[in-house]
Amino acid sequence: MSQIELKPFGLVSVMVDCSDLQTALAVHAHLKAHPPRGAQEFVPAAQTVLVRFDSVSCAREFRAGFRWDGAGEAGAQAGKEQVIEVFYDGDDLAEVAQLTDLSTEAVVRAHTEQVWTVAFAGFAPGFFYLHAEDNALKVPRRSSPRTAVPAGAVGLAGDFSGVYPRTSPGGWQLIGRTAAPLWDLKQDPPALLEPGQRVKFKAVRESIEVRSDLQKEEEVLPVSDHRAALTVTNPGAQLLIQDSGRFGLTHWGVSPSGFADETSARDANFAVGNRETAPVLESLMGGFTLQAQQDSVLALTGAEAFATIAEPGKIDMQVPAGKPFALLAGQKLHVGLAERGLRVYCALRGGVRASVSAESVSYDTLSGIGSPPLAAGASLAPAQEQVGAVQPIERLAPLPNQQEPTEIRVIAGPRDDWFTPESLARFTETTWQVTAESNRIGARLKPAENPQDAAGVAPEENGDSHPAQVLERKRTGELASEGMVTGAIQVPPNGEPVVFLADRPVTGGYPVIATVHPQDLRLVAQAAPGSHLRFTYFPLPTTDDQGESRA
Repeated sequence: MSQIELKPFGLVSVMVDCSDLQTALAVHAHLKAHPPRGAQEFVPAAQTVLVRFDSVSCAREFRAGFRWDGAGEAGAQAGKEQVIEVFYDGDDLAEVAQLTDLSTEAVVRAHTEQVWTVAFAGFAPGFFYLHAEDNALKVPRRSSPRTAVPAGAVGLAGDFSGVYPRTSPGGWQLIGRTAAPLWDLKQDPPALLEPGQRVKFKAVRESIEVRSDLQKEEEVLPVSDHRAALTVTNPGAQLLIQDSGRFGLTHWGVSPSGFADETSARDANFAVGNRETAPVLESLMGGFTLQAQQDSVLALTGAEAFATIAEPGKIDMQVPAGKPFALLAGQKLHVGLAERGLRVYCALRGGVRASVSAESVSYDTLSGIGSPPLAAGASLAPAQEQVGAVQPIERLAPLPNQQEPTEIRVIAGPRDDWFTPESLARFTETTWQVTAESNRIGARLKPAENPQDAAGVAPEENGDSHPAQVLERKRTGELASEGMVTGAIQVPPNGEPVVFLADRPVTGGYPVIATVHPQDLRLVAQAAPGSHLRFTYFPLPTTDDQGESRA
């Protein structure tokens, strides 16, 4: 009988840990056919299935009640077969032949005679891991990954085959190329494949002309026409259009994206009378300027930044945070650099108009889907959404503490058993510092160089017997790719944690020691480089739902 284990993954997700890929595929097929109460999304991976629920109670109910007897494993992979034509001239074809002790012709036959099954999505939209039983083409990844693998490249790595949907770095062994549109937003659906689908590769004799890069076709410029309300005169470090993000698309390899600080974005929309999920401007570190082309109503929230309205011949007027204000035609809004926090949100009454890509206008910095970062001269029009009354925010959402480490609640696991007891203790006893390499994909952390600067006392004065050290594993080897959630804290081999944020990847290959509580995730997103964080464990609720949110 196939073995599974259910592990909490944050508050509203559960990881079904399976004994092997075949069991994971069968469990995924079973859950899709018989979805449990409140299930919103299923993310299959190499040996796991991640199930995301709409509430804490539904996740708890699933953990307590789901049983698997192995029924349905046979035929779990049934589905429509997709044929992909390939011209086999890959740079690594001869190397694969040598590694498998086959001729290049035999490699092509082995690849085309197999029936492959779409196992799970990978690092980019439209990239899928394809698995075949009795695969004769098991080869390791290249020892030195390429900095750019062309779109359409067909490769092998370990037990899997795959096709790169766009140009990206990669270490797979390349055996051919295809013009099949693995990911194209002009398609419906945009992904050619789906988990559980069967795939056959067909060798063709004529060279295939592959589009240079699907990524270029995904770029969508913000709207610019005679109804423009605002012009960006200075975008600052990064100025993006974001809404509440993309839901239910992880099976295509699409991350959720959306507001990095959901509370502040919703507050800004509330202040100007928009629906809470309407598109807003998200600024990294402030430092941007907008000029009104017509009378507009705006609101600023998020990071603290000194903001003023400027008009020729008049004294600049300061703009308070959290309060709706008018920006009249010809006036300029100057938002200074953030003095506390990291991301400033600016809502326009009626919403910011932008083209929808994969069901959202949000720009995903990992995949490049959505409206690209705004540049100087970009014009912004209102979305003409229905609006309500404007009203100030009575109490702005708190920002990370500048005088002492900000406490971040976390839920243990699902891979805390990969770490030594000493490391598990050190995880919560160490003061962690946000590094400059952090972005919307994840906040990278390292032990604070001088914790007493943040806490006011040295570690030994605080009873901390552990010096700041990286986290060590008790289990060696690689972890098979598995589904991720926003807030997951991965620990790569260097032992320094990475907290996944809005633009996180769909799957990851490093163990997750804990997951940030949904209500505290915004504090991590607002933690500027140099900020200090401390983690504290939050027990899973056993009766009443707490902290219900997307994960």
